[in-house]
Amino acid sequence: MSYQKKILLLIAVSTALRLFFASLTELGADEVYYWTYALKLQWNYFDHPPIVAWLIRLTTGNLMFHNEIFVRLGAVLTSAICTWLIYKLGTLINNVQTGWYAALLYTTSIYCSVTAGTNIIPDGPELVFWLASILLLIKISRLADNDRKSDMLWCLFGLTAGLCIMSKVHGVFLWFGVLLYVLIVNRNLLKNRGIYLSAVITLIIVSPIIIWNVQNDFITYKFHSSRVSITGSGIYLAGFVKEVFGEIAANNPVNVFLLISAVILAFKGKLPVDKKETMILLFCSLPLIITVLIIALSRETFAYWSGPAYTTLLILPAVKLATGTKNSLQNIPKVIKGAMIYMLVIAVLDILLINHFPGTMSTQKYGLKTGNLDLSLDSYGWKEAGEKFDSLYKSDVVKKLMPLNAPIIATNWDTGAAIEFNVSSKTRQEVIGMGDIFDIHEYYWTNKYKTALKDGDSAYLIVPSNTFFYRTFNKVNNHFRSFEEPLVITQYRSGVLCRYVYVFRMRGYKK
Repeated sequence: MSYQKKILLLIAVSTALRLFFASLTELGADEVYYWTYALKLQWNYFDHPPIVAWLIRLTTGNLMFHNEIFVRLGAVLTSAICTWLIYKLGTLINNVQTGWYAALLYTTSIYCSVTAGTNIIPDGPELVFWLASILLLIKISRLADNDRKSDMLWCLFGLTAGLCIMSKVHGVFLWFGVLLYVLIVNRNLLKNRGIYLSAVITLIIVSPIIIWNVQNDFITYKFHSSRVSITGSGIYLAGFVKEVFGEIAANNPVNVFLLISAVILAFKGKLPVDKKETMILLFCSLPLIITVLIIALSRETFAYWSGPAYTTLLILPAVKLATGTKNSLQNIPKVIKGAMIYMLVIAVLDILLINHFPGTMSTQKYGLKTGNLDLSLDSYGWKEAGEKFDSLYKSDVVKKLMPLNAPIIATNWDTGAAIEFNVSSKTRQEVIGMGDIFDIHEYYWTNKYKTALKDGDSAYLIVPSNTFFYRTFNKVNNHFRSFEEPLVITQYRSGVLCRYVYVFRMRGYKK
């Protein structure tokens, strides 16, 4: 079988598996939140640029298909495209066998296949444009500085880099990599008009992000800088260790071991890769990894932030494997088979934990905050809660306990999004965020498109026990004259209590 047929078969099988896994769990907190982006398309959002919202609109048929598979379909499709792109990148840099191994390593990455390849987050489309940008940079590096073709390739790079940033702002590290390459490897590029055209194209594409932040007092910058600022803080050693092990786990320990050894060989010049091309891979990747690790010394970080960098560097171990005599006749080397086993085991365990772990993984097994900090509950029980609330709401309207179309109040962005996808999609009630902007995020803006609460209005407040805080509850309570004791939806997982969902009837709104 030719390598091209192998890669197509790999894409077909991995896509089928991702679609299957996508059907097995409810949407997580981030996923439902990005789905709410698609309800009102904007040029930028509080947390992220807009492409993930456009992608969800596309795969759900303009929101006609209200199902986890269609919401996640964009992630599955972008992962299939990325598998092809990294195959082409490896083939270009060394040979088709390198491309094949790079695609296999991509598929065995938890970040690539599950986090960004099955779950719908901005990283899915970001990876497509990131890898396409790297591919273009490699092609540019092979041309003479005055070659006319370079202008076109630079313009294409400006386009893909801009779209990468419009997927997730981490895409700016592509241009940081270009800057390092120009200053250290090839300063003659400063005389090339193509690089300036490219920069202008990127700036035009990302201008909506800049304009939106100017109009909104750079609130996105203030929010993210508050999460990642490293000034005036002590060393957060536990967070740093967590980030390191998180990155190893998310990118597959086998892959990370292969990657580190290959990067060391690359620095020593012992890989059959052109030095300029090696520098492009390293300059576009290492700064992002190093930046996240530095931030982790003082702030909470997430392992997937540096995912695109690790994905790019998978080319180097693929080159190393392709040059090994033991692997020359093997379709899949044993070490990659080991990486595949790890990926499948982790993916299956994740699904089993979410759907079948007895009760909650939280230390809060009972009481008001049952399930506190149990992240697995983000993807569990919301469909059931939606069905039960639907019955409760209809009964309240018939008995005239609550008015028809009484809005639902949410005190934070993730709960609000879960309610919108699983509850109000049935009852057709509006979900209104109430609280600090850093708690409700995009709801601060979407509230403006919804019917405002008037003096004396009634509303529901839905709060799951795993996110209950007196501080946020009191903020809502202060805006109403009274509330009734909550109706409690009790939820079980594998027959063991895992969470309560509290439903308050709030009466007499006051500003």
